[in-house]
Amino acid sequence: MRIVFILLGLMSTLSVFSQDVHLSHIHASPTYLNPAMNGMIHDGVARVIVNSKSQWNTVTNGYKTAIASADMQIYGNKGTIIGVGLNLAADQAGDLDFTTVKTGLALSVIRALDYKSVNVISVGAEANYINTRFDISKMMGFEEEPLVALGLSDVSNYFTYSAGVSWFYNPDRDKSVYFGASLAHFNQPDVTFTKGLDQQGLIVTDFGATNLFTKIVIHAGGSFKMGKNFKLLPSGIFTDQGPHQEILIGSFLRYANRAAGPDATPFYLGAWIRGYLEGDIKGSDAFVFSVRADIKKTKFALSYDFNVSTWRRASRGAGGAELSIIHVLDLDKHSRKLEDVYCPGL
Repeated sequence: MRIVFILLGLMSTLSVFSQDVHLSHIHASPTYLNPAMNGMIHDGVARVIVNSKSQWNTVTNGYKTAIASADMQIYGNKGTIIGVGLNLAADQAGDLDFTTVKTGLALSVIRALDYKSVNVISVGAEANYINTRFDISKMMGFEEEPLVALGLSDVSNYFTYSAGVSWFYNPDRDKSVYFGASLAHFNQPDVTFTKGLDQQGLIVTDFGATNLFTKIVIHAGGSFKMGKNFKLLPSGIFTDQGPHQEILIGSFLRYANRAAGPDATPFYLGAWIRGYLEGDIKGSDAFVFSVRADIKKTKFALSYDFNVSTWRRASRGAGGAELSIIHVLDLDKHSRKLEDVYCPGL
C-alpha cells in the first residue's frame, strides 16, 4: 500500500505544484506572455518567433523547452488592426520524461487612440489545447506498481483559455513605454492522470486541488535614447501562479552606429535578476546575462541563467542557456494598408 500512496503523491505533485514554462527572454517571447501582443509587430506585418531553453542539466535530467509562434496582422482600417497568432510549446523534464505539448490560437485587436499613434492599446484572447504525458515504464519499484495494474493513464488532455491587454505610449520614435497584463488558465482544468480511475471508483484521491492554477502575468518595459548611438531598454515581468510568485527585472543597452545609416546593425548587452516567493520563502534565484544582434529583419538573442539561490549547491551555479530568434516579414501592398498604426519595437 505504501507504493500506492507514493504514486498518488507523485500524481498530485505533478498537477498541483507544477508551473508553466518560464523564459528569461521576456523581450523575445511577447506572444507567449500575453495574447494581446499578437499582431503588435514593428516594421512589418508578420512575425515568426522561436525560443529554446535547457535548464538544470547538472542536477538531473533537466528541463528542455522549445516554443515557436507565428503571428500576423490580417486586417487594418482607420487606426485599427486585427491580428492572429499560432503558438506551439513543448517541454520535457525529469527522469520520467514528463512532457507537455501546448497548441494555442490567438486573436487580437490593436487600436490607435490618436492620429499619430502616441497611445496604442490592444486586447487579445487565446484558446489552448494541452497534452501532458510521462513514461510509465521508467517508474522504478520493488514490485508491480498497483496503479499501473489498475490502468493508470500516462496521458492527460485539457483546454485552457487566456486573455490579455496592453498599452503603448510612443511620444516619439526615440522613446516608448509599454505595459501589459494577462490572465491564463482562468477555467482551471483538471490536470491529473487519475481521472479515469476516480470515475471507476477504483481509487479516491484526496491530496487537495487537482486543477491547474490560474496564472497572472504583469509585464512592462520601454525604450529610451541615451546619447547619439545608445538606447536603454528596461523590462520586467511579475508572474503569480498558485503558491508561486516570480519577478524578473533588468535591461538591455543597445548600440547602433548612426553614422552607418539605416543599415547599421544594432548590438545589445543585457542583465536581469530573477527573484521568487514561495509562501514564506523568498530570495534571489538567478542572474541572467544576454547578448543580442538585430541583423536586418532578424533578431538573435542568447542568454544564460546563473543560479544564485540555495539550490546552487546542487546545480553548481549553473542554470540554463536560452536561444531566441525573431524574424519579421513585410508583405508589401498589404503593409501599406496598415501603416496608420505605429507598433513600437521591443
